[in-house]
Amino acid sequence: MLEARQGGLLVQSRWILAADGVALREAGLWIARGRVARVLRSPAEVRACRRRTRATLLDLGDALVAPGFVDAHAHLELSGLRGRVPAGSNFADWISTLVRERGRTGPERLAAAARTGAEQLLAGGTTLVADIDSLGLCAQALRGHPLRRIPFHELLDARDPARTRPALERVRGALRTRAHLGHGFSPHAPMTVSAKLAAGIARLASRRRARVMVHWAETPEEERWLEHGDGPLAGLLRQAPLRRGLELLEAARLVGPRTLLVHGNEARPEERTRVVRAGAALVHCPGTHAFFDRPRFALAAWRAAGVRLALGTDSLASNRALDMRAEIRGLLRSQPELHPREAWLLATRGGAEALGLASRAGELTPGAFADFVVLGAAPARASELWELVSQPDAPIREVWIAGRRAFSAPAATEKDLRG
Repeated sequence: MLEARQGGLLVQSRWILAADGVALREAGLWIARGRVARVLRSPAEVRACRRRTRATLLDLGDALVAPGFVDAHAHLELSGLRGRVPAGSNFADWISTLVRERGRTGPERLAAAARTGAEQLLAGGTTLVADIDSLGLCAQALRGHPLRRIPFHELLDARDPARTRPALERVRGALRTRAHLGHGFSPHAPMTVSAKLAAGIARLASRRRARVMVHWAETPEEERWLEHGDGPLAGLLRQAPLRRGLELLEAARLVGPRTLLVHGNEARPEERTRVVRAGAALVHCPGTHAFFDRPRFALAAWRAAGVRLALGTDSLASNRALDMRAEIRGLLRSQPELHPREAWLLATRGGAEALGLASRAGELTPGAFADFVVLGAAPARASELWELVSQPDAPIREVWIAGRRAFSAPAATEKDLRG
């Protein structure tokens, strides 16, 4: 039975990708108070809903409506560094160049670039981003922007005791700003966070029941320095702990169901098992993986272990675009055995689940945010939809967030709202 509620918006389209990527033909969404109130699976249900609710009808015609993408790891504040930070001969070179170039860029330019990065994500169909914020610029720069954003406040002290307390004080100040979907914490990486700082972050996150996102096991250089204290990173960091990165995170109680580990390229088989047992999620960034020309990501091993996986764009300092469809395409290129539907789910529901927003973001189901993408020229057959949603060149007509149009392609012809 349709719930007899008045008003709202009724969206009708040739195709709608509903729960688990099920394609519904000539279907609709009843949207009320910024959320999906009902998924309407046939023209008859659409007509009945309109009669009972008197909702405003928006007929999108020959289009595909799909959930907005969830970018589970981004650095919007680094958007101004595009093309300025080459991969370098090793990871230490890249870090040094990044720090230098960021230091040369004033806060106003960084803030403006962050907003430009958010616009790029939105135009590509992303409606929610988990954004690493180390400079505290993005809260103001993105004020009023429709893109949903969860700030993950980055902390590091480079294992310098004099920097530990100031790092914690800065993040406590940042927590006073409003974040609609809550705040997160990002201890940068095991190599740049002391045991004392890691413990402080764990206490803060536990008290607030907040999520934690940490770069982990990204490169051989990182793990080499952590275990042996030598290699290219030895010139950048203080005395090595002589332990694996995962051991350090576990000792600080930073690995658990609310943890998102980013990269994990150098994980050992037994570490994959420990990550899964802890209930942590893993975020893979295909664009950054390709930027550094890294060996093939062990996707099959992670999936076989049972880890919760999500996709992210990382930053324009290590990627060529902020576009989740490009991440899907890159993943499929490197993992040809993966079905496009599975890759798409990692870029939508996978990110939402990792961020604690299952059934609220990344899918179009009753109660979820009314966040969706509209792609034109939808094919006649459901089997062809996956090429459309995973092709970066396929034009996006519109992006809606909370039941409101947040982006329209310049050349798009607007449909009339018909009462």
